[in-house]
Amino acid sequence: MSWQAVLSVAAGSALGGVVRYAVGVWLRGVAPSGIAVPTLLVNLVGSLLFGWLLARQASYPLPDALYLGLTTGVLGGFTTYSTFNTELLQHALNHDWAKLALYAATTLGACLLGGAGGWIVGRA
Repeated sequence: MSWQAVLSVAAGSALGGVVRYAVGVWLRGVAPSGIAVPTLLVNLVGSLLFGWLLARQASYPLPDALYLGLTTGVLGGFTTYSTFNTELLQHALNHDWAKLALYAATTLGACLLGGAGGWIVGRA
């Protein structure tokens, strides 16, 4: 572990977290059918970008510190499993099993497709 990598991850995390917060503020209150749109959007975009970076790294490697700063840092700070999990828990505590299932399936499916799409674009 180098100090350059640590600083890159720290700076990237700060940037990703601020962008995540801005998306949440921008889309506050948009939640059709029990799906928290801001959380879904950041996780989908993050999955797509992570898939693209993963594919790109295989063909055109970035320096380690930059790659870590973008993936673990920016995308780690931008995406949010903990918020997704909390929103699922809120549906469970409200005994709203249909919304819980819809949100979980939508997020997992969309993020898987987003990551695969990013990978495909990155390999092209």
